[in-house]
This record gives sequence, C-alpha cells and structure tokens, in this order.
Amino acid sequence: MTCRLYFSILILLLLSFNAQLLSQQEDLEASLLLVDRYIASGEITKALTTIENILVKQPNNVDGQEKKISILTEQDRSKDAYNDVEDYMRMYPDQPEYFYFRALLHLQKGKYSKAIDDFNRAIQLDMPDNTVYKVYLNRGMAHFYLQDFDLAEDDFNEVLSLHSKSAAACHGKGMIKYELREYEEAVIQFQKALKLEDENPITHFNMAMTYFRLEEIDNACYHFNKSCSLGHRNACRLLMMECSQEIKISK
Repeated sequence: MTCRLYFSILILLLLSFNAQLLSQQEDLEASLLLVDRYIASGEITKALTTIENILVKQPNNVDGQEKKISILTEQDRSKDAYNDVEDYMRMYPDQPEYFYFRALLHLQKGKYSKAIDDFNRAIQLDMPDNTVYKVYLNRGMAHFYLQDFDLAEDDFNEVLSLHSKSAAACHGKGMIKYELREYEEAVIQFQKALKLEDENPITHFNMAMTYFRLEEIDNACYHFNKSCSLGHRNACRLLMMECSQEIKISK
C-alpha cells in the first residue's frame, strides 16, 4: 500500500513539474513574440527590456540572445553586444551557446576565421540538438565568405540533415552554385528555398540575378518584381532598368 502511495505521489510530482516546464516555455515563446511586435513597431527600448527579462530566467536562450545581438548591431552597438557576451562567458565558461553568440558577432564584423573558431568550439562543447543546426548554418556562411565553397556546402548539407526545412541552407547552397557559375543548379537550390519561404526578398533577388545570367529575362524580371514588392531596393532599381515589358512568367 505504501509503495503504491509513494508511486502515485511521484507520478503527480512529475506531472506537476512537466506542467510547470510547459508553462514556462509557453511564457518564453509569448515574450519572444512580444519582442517581435516591439521591433516591428520601432519600440526598441521595450524590445530590449523584454529580452533582458527573458535572459534573467534563461541566460542561454538562443532566440533571445540572437534578437538582442541583432538589435544592438543594427543600432551600431555591436561593442556593447560583444562585451555582454564576454561577461556571460566569464560566468559560464563552458557553455557552448556563448561561443556561438560571440561567433555571430565576429561573423557580422567580417572576422570569418575567428567566427569559425568559435563555431567549432560551440560544436565541441555539445551545442544543444535543437539549435546546433544554427551553428552549422552560420559556419557555412563564414566558409562561403572565405570562398571555401566545399566546406560551406558540407555545412549547409549538415543543416539540412538536421533541419530539412531550412530555407536558409538551400539559399546558401544556391549562393555557392551562383559563385561557381553553375547557374542551372543555383536555380534549383533557390527554388527549394522559395518553396520553404516564399516571402524572402533576398532569395527572389538572387533567383532573378541567376536567371539574368542565364539570359532568361522574363523569369528574371518576375523575381525582380517579387523582390521589389517585398522591399528590396536594388531589385526595384534593376526592375526599372531591365524590365520594360509586362511580366508574365512565374517560376
């Protein structure tokens, strides 16, 4: 009887604990959505305050830290973001997420080799399974900018093995093929990216440029037009310069 009672109490405690974790996760997700709304409405101070509240509860929250780094970088405060990450690294020296965050800052500053070193360290320290694909994705971009295309493609393929619906990884592979002048293959990769994320102005722009290289002007103009409608200024400029006829083809 006692054993049964103890077992029943244990189950209740586990259920209560799981419910509490679920509630906390839901609160964090709601807070992150609130951050997005503040950013969209230009309320940057409120966005940063909300992020800080998230990080108090969960200092290594990847989405929160990424949003904070993005905001501070856009405000020309990347030094503040870097110092912030360094402070966290002193408190949590073996936490892989902070090597990832510092790598992002190196990547944004064009310090690609330093970024790769930190991405490697994040992987060595066992970045969590649900976010490790982001390390490979961004390390792939660093390799791409260094024109190490084979290594970049390996990383993008690794991303797709972990996260098959990554439009960014397909886009990255398209960029590689474009740089190698393998335009037909680039089109295939950009098409894959657009099937996963059709409202990305950069992918439409790069697709347009690829079609332009293939001298498929109608298709190029369609994607310049789509990119322009999504706010890409260079696409609007090229649309005016190169596309004088009505756009009819849709790919």
